[in-house]
Parts: sequence; structure tokens; C-alpha cells
Amino acid sequence: MITARMAQALSLTAALALAGTASAQTVDINGGNSWSGWNSVGNSQTSGTWVQGSTTRTYDIYSTYFVLSAAQTVGGTRIANGAAGNGVGYTGETEASLFAGAWQAGDRILGMGIQYTGTTRGSTFFFHRDAGGNNIAAASSFGANDGVSNWDVGDTASYMTTVAGNPRGQVRHYAVWNGFSQNGSPAEGNFTAPYSWNANPAFGATAFPDFPTRSFAVLDNGSMDLTKSVQYFVNIDAILRSNGGATFGDGDFGPNTRFGFWEGISGTGNFSQQIFAIPAPGAMALLGLAGLAGARRRR
Repeated sequence: MITARMAQALSLTAALALAGTASAQTVDINGGNSWSGWNSVGNSQTSGTWVQGSTTRTYDIYSTYFVLSAAQTVGGTRIANGAAGNGVGYTGETEASLFAGAWQAGDRILGMGIQYTGTTRGSTFFFHRDAGGNNIAAASSFGANDGVSNWDVGDTASYMTTVAGNPRGQVRHYAVWNGFSQNGSPAEGNFTAPYSWNANPAFGATAFPDFPTRSFAVLDNGSMDLTKSVQYFVNIDAILRSNGGATFGDGDFGPNTRFGFWEGISGTGNFSQQIFAIPAPGAMALLGLAGLAGARRRR
């Protein structure tokens, strides 16, 4: 889980209202080697996206929203568990996991991704669903330290990191907050973990298939842990099918709900953050979403 020291080093935020009309098109799911079907949000150091912390991390940010088609595939080749990256092959989930457990064709999927630019790379990621839209807020200006990052009742978190010998870039923890935490620390707030991650290679070293999340990543060439790019997906309908959150956490998505994530290098406290605004499922009944905040282009 996020420690107080990690949370105090948060940085970079990009507020986005996910846009467009969801369709049953296939999108590029390959850990981030390509981004067809994704929207370009901007760069992590774009003015107006900052929360607080280090100013050195640079990466491009992407988002997507689509209906999971039975024809959807994962592109490229998955590298063997424990193998060094080659800069092309993906790690994390398997292609079969797109239709396993809680995931079904026809489900609505939110995707967010980052691709590192320059020489920066990451190895650890935390993901946060801000139920009320009041626990993640941008700083007053780039480089300022007055941004807001809290956890509150109904907020959820997923954790993804490097694990030697296991599928890197795979979600391994999912928690639901039922109290308040100023710095996202378990010592400051109450949370439950409806699922845990099996870190023993003898038992498959995979996340439980009922996770409403899936993740894929591309490791840097020759690296065992540094991530070149990552794509992360949240299944809205898998959450809603959990009877309002009895299984997956709070299943309520309101008009102000935001989804955010941190990235960084494990053990250094050098983390950065960006946030996405998620519309209520009721507003998406006809597969429509709110207008994009800012410029939008496709790659």
C-alpha cells in the first residue's frame, strides 16, 4: 500500500473528462507500443497538470473508453515471466484475461496509459478512484506544492509494481477505503482488501480473475523492472455487477468521480500523479460521454 512518505512526494495531475462515444471497436492493447483508439491527453509536465512533488518525471498520457468486443485481442508477444524486457514484448496480464472471471464481452471499459519520454522510466504504480471527486486536486501552478491528494470513504486503490520472477506490470492489490486518510497511509485510514494477489510462482503468480482491473506494460530493453510504457483498464460493468460494491468495492460512479494514478521508481519516493474525471454510468447508458476538457487527437 501507499506509505505516508510516498504520498508526500506526489506530483503532476491532468484533469480530463473522458470523451467521445464508446464503440465496440478494438483498441491497441499491447502495453503501450502503439495507441490506436486512444486519446492523447498531453504530457505529465504540461502546465496546469501539477499536484506536488518532483518535477523531473516526463511521460505522455493517454485515455480511452470502449465496449469490450469479442474480437478484441492483445497485440504483440508476451515475454516470459521473469525474463528481461526487450522494449517491445508486453508483460502483465495475458490475452485470455480479457474474457476471464469478471470480464465479459459487451462490458464498458475505461483505459488510461502512459508512455515515458526522454530517459525517465517507472517501476511502481498506484491507482486511485476518487468517488466524490474531492480528494485529488491540481496545484495552483506547475511546481507548486499546494495540490490535494487524500483518500476517503468509497475511494478505491490498486497497486502494481515490479516483482522479481513474476509478471511485471500486473495489478496485485485492490483495496477499498471505509475511512479517511490524509496521505493514503493504512495507519491513517481504514480499508478492506476484497482480493489479494498470489505472489507465489508455484501457484501461477497472477491476479485473481474477478479483479475489475487489467494491466499491461512494456519493460525497457534489457531491464528486469523499469517500465517503458503501461496501459491500465477498469471494467465499469464488472464493478456495477458487484451489487453496488459488495465484492469489488464501492460500485457507485457519480458525476464527479475521478480516477487517478501515481507512477515512480520503487523505493525512491520520486512519484508523480495525474487524474481523470469519470462520468456517471447513468450518463453513459447510451454509450455517450461528456465533452473532452482540452484538445483531443487520435494517434
